[in-house]
Amino acid sequence: MRPLLLLLVLASSMAAPAAMRAWRNLEGTRSFQAEYLSSDGARVTLKRRDGRIITLSIRKLHTGDQAWVRSNVAPKDLAADAPPPKGAAFDQLEFGDDRNTVEKKLKVSLLVTSAGDGIFLGRTGLNGIYKTKATIGGLHCFLFFDWHKSGGLREVTLQTQPVSKGQYITSLRGNWAELIDLLGKLHGRPVQAAGFPDVDELQDGAILGSHLWYTEEGHSVILGTGQEGSGYNVVVRITSERIRPVPIGVPAGTPGANDPDSPLPKPANFQP
Repeated sequence: MRPLLLLLVLASSMAAPAAMRAWRNLEGTRSFQAEYLSSDGARVTLKRRDGRIITLSIRKLHTGDQAWVRSNVAPKDLAADAPPPKGAAFDQLEFGDDRNTVEKKLKVSLLVTSAGDGIFLGRTGLNGIYKTKATIGGLHCFLFFDWHKSGGLREVTLQTQPVSKGQYITSLRGNWAELIDLLGKLHGRPVQAAGFPDVDELQDGAILGSHLWYTEEGHSVILGTGQEGSGYNVVVRITSERIRPVPIGVPAGTPGANDPDSPLPKPANFQP
């Protein structure tokens, strides 16, 4: 059996270098500078000037930025005949596993348990149906899945149940801190690290990464916090993107910015 800590693993493939550009919210009333990393057609992964990695729904962006993203997503990456990523994802799950295989593995897993009675599987799929048996920092993590056009597994996300803004620190920080400890034992020193994201740094519909690790297979492990409406949670993404590290607080292009052994300054406050 794979170690318990594999439930914290994320996976990725290389992203081409890109320049900073301005990104606007849907209404066009706010903007921020970030480097485009990748998109699966539904979500966009960006790297802010301070090095923070942010993932958000493409629907949260201005229509002009949505069009820009779609024009920069390689058609081959979304094609049904494109090979799905391979390698360990979570527990016994492998990238490329079809839904039936994933469901069978989850049912016999020693690490997760059903979060309900199973009657909703046909209506909701597997998302949110399974949770970790053990709590992490006092909280369970629920599993969510994303599938390749070919039908194979390409991403696993673990996330806590949402809490209110007033509970953000008291409820989530312990879970976030324990995840850092577990991931550090598995992968060693992170290639990118920052403090617990301030609640005012978050944006609706986005996940703000604080830590990045690489697995032995070359996948990337991203830990962060997210906001959806009035709810906040801790999120671990297991994705097929290979994220290039930039020390938090050091703009891309700064000498030594890509050196994972360089100091990691405290991030500046960011108000998009």
